[in-house]
Amino acid sequence: MGWVLSRPSCFCYTKSMSQYVFILGHNPKLSVAEILAVLPQTKKVFETSSFFIIESEKFDCQKILQRLGGMIKIGEVIGQQINQKIIAEQLRQLKPVGKLNFGLSYYDCKKDDLGMEVKRELHRYDIKSRLVTSKDKILSSVVVTKNKCIEFLILENRWLAKTCAVQEFEEYSFRDYGRPSRDMLSGSMPPKLAKIMINLAQAPAGVTILDPFCGSGTILQEALLLGYKVIGSDISSRAIKDTKQNLEWLSKKFQISNFKFQIFQSDVRHLSQTIDQVDAIVTEPYLGPPLKGSENREKIEVIIDELAELYVTAFSEFRKILSSNGRIVIVFPAFRLGKDILELPILDQIKKLGFTQLNSDKLIYSRPDQKVWRQIFIWQ
Repeated sequence: MGWVLSRPSCFCYTKSMSQYVFILGHNPKLSVAEILAVLPQTKKVFETSSFFIIESEKFDCQKILQRLGGMIKIGEVIGQQINQKIIAEQLRQLKPVGKLNFGLSYYDCKKDDLGMEVKRELHRYDIKSRLVTSKDKILSSVVVTKNKCIEFLILENRWLAKTCAVQEFEEYSFRDYGRPSRDMLSGSMPPKLAKIMINLAQAPAGVTILDPFCGSGTILQEALLLGYKVIGSDISSRAIKDTKQNLEWLSKKFQISNFKFQIFQSDVRHLSQTIDQVDAIVTEPYLGPPLKGSENREKIEVIIDELAELYVTAFSEFRKILSSNGRIVIVFPAFRLGKDILELPILDQIKKLGFTQLNSDKLIYSRPDQKVWRQIFIWQ
């Protein structure tokens, strides 16, 4: 059911270089930042809002995709010639037994009849095949997985790639909706986002990560699965109970006995009284009360003032317990009011505490209908 990577920042490579394409999630800048955090030695080849091509030494696509939270698919680039003969030859090399399922996805270009041309080409070699299609020009991870489909990616009509790994959507759903405790009133962080944030921290394997607003324990569970030790705290007794229950469930379901975690109730304002030192802090603090959408600017500004005080106080505590060169990856709320985005005006205050902001791009995790966006910051 699950997996653990014991060495999050180290993968085994051979010497040959290849080009890989990453199909990005709904928040592409965040996805790219995560790729570069996990694979810092790669060379960027091309980037759009849909995909990101890199040149790298060969790696295990499935392992890398399991590590990443913000990726839909990974493919290996075949070349810059796109025609039915090349695709058919790729499929022939698989020496299929029985009917072969294949499909094409088109990114940043129009869908054409190439799939049927490939099918006719395969017929010439007496290979029975089924062209997997969908209403969209892109095959979803669900369609690819359920149909056991060999997928080819047409990228801007400039590159041809073959899919090597697709997102394990069932595992993410299981870790989110299958666990025993979820606090829908306070809101729940998606496991994918939790994993992205942990990766952005670039913490060495096996060190300790703290989430001082642990909620239902999503960040802690993803960090444990990635091989980290974790500490969780929250001011809410309900959150502490939920987190303990979820982590105990996780250890049983994934049959892993060496989980190392500490959970305790604490106000973030007094964190340093309980914790001596941690190697990284990854957290989503309180983002304010649920909004109905009818709040005026004055109401939003009151919420911002209250949250600003909480966040600055939290950072003053973080400074006392974070190890040298340790990172903080944290969510700040950004409030959407008409065409305006209202943010917490505290960046200068945090810098005066001695922290350096590492992200230059705005890293947003949001859906179009959300009133409050999650803005991810990286501090050191």
